[in-house]
Amino acid sequence: MTGAASLRDKIVGLSESSGRKSYYPMLQQKIRELQGEIADRHRAEETLRETLKRIERQQAVIAEISTHPTVFHGLLQEAAPMITARMTHAMDVARASLWMMQADRLCCMDKFDAPGGAHTSGTCLECGRFDTYFEAIKKGPVIVTDALQDPRTRDFSPKYLEANGIASMLDVPVLIDGELTAVICFEHVGEPRDWQPDEVTFASRIADQVALILAGQRRRITEEQLQSAHADLTRNLRFTEVLLDAIPIPIFYKDSERRYLGCNQTFTDIMGITSEELRGRTARELWPDLADAYDNNDQSLRQDTRKSTYESKVRDRNGDLREVIFAKQIFFDELKNAQGIIGSFVDITERNRAAKETQRLRTLLANIINSMPSMLIGVDADGRIAQWNQQAALVTGVSEAQAQGRPLGQVVPWLGSGMKKIRQSIASKKPLFEGKLSRVEHGETMYEDVTIYPLITNGVEGAVIRIDDVTEKVRIEEILIQSEKMLSVGGLAAGMAHEINNPLASIMGNAQVLETRLLLPLPQNELAAQEAGITLEALQSYLEKRGIPKMLNSVRSSGAQAAQIVSNMLSFSRKSEPVLAPENIVELLGKTLELARTDYDLKKNYDFKKIRIVREYEDNLPKIQGSASKLQQVFLNLLRNGAEAMGDKIYPAEQWPQFTLRVRRNAPWVRIELEDNGPGLSESVRKRVFEPFFTTKSVGKGTGLGLSVSYFIITEEHAGMMAVQTAEGEWTRFIIDLPVAMSSK
Repeated sequence: MTGAASLRDKIVGLSESSGRKSYYPMLQQKIRELQGEIADRHRAEETLRETLKRIERQQAVIAEISTHPTVFHGLLQEAAPMITARMTHAMDVARASLWMMQADRLCCMDKFDAPGGAHTSGTCLECGRFDTYFEAIKKGPVIVTDALQDPRTRDFSPKYLEANGIASMLDVPVLIDGELTAVICFEHVGEPRDWQPDEVTFASRIADQVALILAGQRRRITEEQLQSAHADLTRNLRFTEVLLDAIPIPIFYKDSERRYLGCNQTFTDIMGITSEELRGRTARELWPDLADAYDNNDQSLRQDTRKSTYESKVRDRNGDLREVIFAKQIFFDELKNAQGIIGSFVDITERNRAAKETQRLRTLLANIINSMPSMLIGVDADGRIAQWNQQAALVTGVSEAQAQGRPLGQVVPWLGSGMKKIRQSIASKKPLFEGKLSRVEHGETMYEDVTIYPLITNGVEGAVIRIDDVTEKVRIEEILIQSEKMLSVGGLAAGMAHEINNPLASIMGNAQVLETRLLLPLPQNELAAQEAGITLEALQSYLEKRGIPKMLNSVRSSGAQAAQIVSNMLSFSRKSEPVLAPENIVELLGKTLELARTDYDLKKNYDFKKIRIVREYEDNLPKIQGSASKLQQVFLNLLRNGAEAMGDKIYPAEQWPQFTLRVRRNAPWVRIELEDNGPGLSESVRKRVFEPFFTTKSVGKGTGLGLSVSYFIITEEHAGMMAVQTAEGEWTRFIIDLPVAMSSK
């Protein structure tokens, strides 16, 4: 209506001023001008409508973004895909993205590509490579119509702009406290685009929204840090209070004027005064008789040192004086100004009492360890001795002081090779046992059980080695084993002896009859020869030429030997009851040696007079309970075997065969040792030496019953013990223990 009225007014005015002649041409000109003005107004109105629609769309997007739950809760990472998608819609661009500063790089949190409907992230730009752009964005929005030519963005061209067809860009910085924190980026594809003020405003409002989110995050982080710091401070204060109260040492603290500031619960428990009662008071008010010593030390502490330890006294809640050790130290404020003294004390009365008790227990433990019959040796992981008991010193002759710190192999040579097993036990943390290890000491074979116990204390590795002398145990076990063998053989020997005796008696009887009828000049023999048409002398001549008498004699001799074997076998099955009487063992040995020197069979094998005899007899020996003849049989058998063995050995120059006879007390026994320096025995032979029928002699030279019979005589008939020790190639020693004779009243 307004436009039509204005046009009418202009036409009327024109007709009145110009007259009819010029009216139409001028009217047409005015109409054209008016039509152009109307078109311009229409375009302006259209532009305004588009702008209003764009602003309305932008406002809707702003409202949607600002009310979105992820934005409301400040979750920018989760909100970024929604924000970039809404920005592309509001600005009608190909891509919109959100970039975050990370040190010297600008990294894409989220980029939305509208044509493809895809989100990407992770791309980073090094700030140093795009100085012009980053200098511009730090100052304000970068509004670029021609991105390929604009100096602020053309550095992106080679790898980014041309590849993505970007014509125009609108980047808005997100600044927090003047610091570039993020960038909002819009990318237009196609023909260059002039960015409208409302679009720049929209982009800035998005940047403000992101800034609010980031600022909120920072604020929340700061608040959380403050809350955490406050909670930590409160927790630390409470922890300190609880810690001080939990410490079993009384603790107190004073200000610079030596007035008490407080104490812990232990102080209260011992002294009978609470922290509230203590606070603000001085030692002179509380303990006037002890205050001078306290004040003097506090004064010297502040003047000379920052820490002191000294002995003094306190009066406890019961009024008793206690010996204590004070430890005091100055504490400072944040400017390193002395603020007061913190102190503690330890009641050394109880400590001294505990020290005495500890020393008593150590002495007791040492006495227990030293009283043990086993060797106890403690070593570290390197095999150096750390513990050495009295038995170890007694066995080795090395004192504890001499053994300490030395390698095990130097002090106990026979254990030197065991370090590998010690380390193995420490590594596996399991005890290691080795039984009946043998060694020769002073010519005597010793047997020992060795047990290794690993120790791990306070990270220090080591082991305790226990060594038990089981020589006697081994000997007793061997005796028991031998006794069992004897029992098992006894039954067999009895049966065999009875079965053999009958045919043996027949053989020997018939052999004697043959000798009588063939060789003796008896009337019956002569009569039988005449009846046969021969003379007895011719028959005997024939027999002599054919060696019949020798054969008959051999039959009788072999039969007698077999009869002796049978007799020996029967001794296993029948335990005889010999007459035992008190005997002087030294005299018995002397008689046996004399018998050995005159023994015909012994001379045939070896001249006993060429053997050196060494006697080592203890004085004032008690008599033994035994049978002289049986014991002489045993000793003579041992001397025979030893002499034969030494006869087979080749001795070096200035050495000769030798018997060493030893007799000594071994309560409740008397021990006899008969040792030769012959070739010795192997371990396999030593273990079987007392077995019946076991012999190392060649066929025909021994029956294997001599030592077994000797063993039977000693163990069964004399209730004694018999064992053998040997060093192959060096010596053999037979050990006999016989019971001491009971004294008669």
